[in-house]
Amino acid sequence: MEKNLILTYDLGTTGNKCAIFNDKGQEVMSVVVPYDTIFPKPGWSEQDPHDFWQSVVTGTRQLIEKGLNPKQVAVIGLSGHMNGCIPLDGNGDVLYNNIIHSDSRTEEQCEYIRQRIDDESYYKITGNRLDPHYTLPKVLWLKQHHPDIYNKTRFFINTKDYISCRLTGNMGITDYSDASLTCMLDLHKGEWAYDMLKSLDVDTNKLPELRSSYETAGYLSKEAAEILGLVEGIPVTVGGGDGACATRGSGVKKVGDAYNNFGSSAWIAALNHAPVIDKTARIFNFFDLNGKDMVVCGTVQTAAAAYNWAVDILGKGLEEAEGEKSSGKGIYDKMESMARSSSIGANGMFFLPYLMGERTPLWDPNTRGAFIGFTLFHSRNDMIRSVYEGIAYALRTVLDVYRENQLNFEEMILIGGGAKSRLWTEMLCHIYNMPVKVHPTPGVATSLGAAIAAGVGVGIFKDFATAVDPHFVRICTPDPAQHAEYEKFYQVFRSIYPNIKPVYDKIAEL
Repeated sequence: MEKNLILTYDLGTTGNKCAIFNDKGQEVMSVVVPYDTIFPKPGWSEQDPHDFWQSVVTGTRQLIEKGLNPKQVAVIGLSGHMNGCIPLDGNGDVLYNNIIHSDSRTEEQCEYIRQRIDDESYYKITGNRLDPHYTLPKVLWLKQHHPDIYNKTRFFINTKDYISCRLTGNMGITDYSDASLTCMLDLHKGEWAYDMLKSLDVDTNKLPELRSSYETAGYLSKEAAEILGLVEGIPVTVGGGDGACATRGSGVKKVGDAYNNFGSSAWIAALNHAPVIDKTARIFNFFDLNGKDMVVCGTVQTAAAAYNWAVDILGKGLEEAEGEKSSGKGIYDKMESMARSSSIGANGMFFLPYLMGERTPLWDPNTRGAFIGFTLFHSRNDMIRSVYEGIAYALRTVLDVYRENQLNFEEMILIGGGAKSRLWTEMLCHIYNMPVKVHPTPGVATSLGAAIAAGVGVGIFKDFATAVDPHFVRICTPDPAQHAEYEKFYQVFRSIYPNIKPVYDKIAEL
């Protein structure tokens, strides 16, 4: 029987997607096993790594129940959410919950770092801003508040690395992409930032070995195989952080390619030969799955999340409107139809989608959402369209940062839930002034990226550039007249935040 299937575990924030891909990169089957996030105090976010492992066990058994033949699994690939911090002792036992990416308890530790290395130098070394959400200040927090745990720790690892340890028995291995967002890696040297970490009194012996995502971390142990119902000895590749996996899974093939992930939050990321050190640290960098190139990324804090807020507020009563039930039109289709009935520029109304502060390019936690310019003559249709446009304009501000850094893209790949919207596809195309290509299966990019890395690792795929052709389902070409019209309103949008920032700062002080 041919071994041609790739088993992937994609450990996201809310659950583990366990998937099977064939040797053409097509998803054959998948299941999602949820797990909980723990919030011990305001601003604290943790997850129990044992829940990660249980989700792997449950998900694998469910795949077998759905028809997976364990003898056909050629390799296991891994992906996981980034910026975490899991301390393991010398036996591989967890000493503290995973302090995950949304945790913000480490402001004091960030100040400790800032007193020893200035923000500019830190950014130049790590390619990332000094921020409480990254791993380094979490390590320092454990050292300060739980010195017993810090002293017992053999390795600090990330989400997917814990699963690798449980699958193979080999601990203390991570990949370059996950290591990048620990902010303990020198992105230019491709090694741990030893001098910086020494100045912060961080024991670098507690950091894992660095490997590329496609390299082998080990082989499925007899114990793990018996628990999962799989065959002992299956190669387990190191895997990558979810951002790096999504990049390759989106259809990015070569340096210069870019994609737009449009979900609850949204980002534009591109493959580059080297990190981009922006003059005001507006974008961040992490290694690609190949361990050589760099993914450059800028993130909008609330995209679909802002839209869903608008659906809740502005969409009330639409589903019950006359004729809607019989037509079978959903609330999202109706919202899009209403947005289309307003003109470009929403008749002079603007929406700022900063409902949870903003990251790229503002990096301002105090900024808030706003409707600007509405009058007695504006309709709900105008308000809805302004929401669509405001989110698209916010993404354009990210694209402008790339252009300021001489990264000019020929086209944009669109993935995520927003890719299902034809209006957003068209809007982004005309506002970006470049072709936008919609991925055929926009929800599988992260798992597919893990599968591609695993497939490259065992020779199922020749290399990353030729691994999978996504066959884009929809391509939108920019219209010069529409671009010119959007551009006029976009320039007004850009001018709003600087003028009302002082108001946001005063609101934050209340």
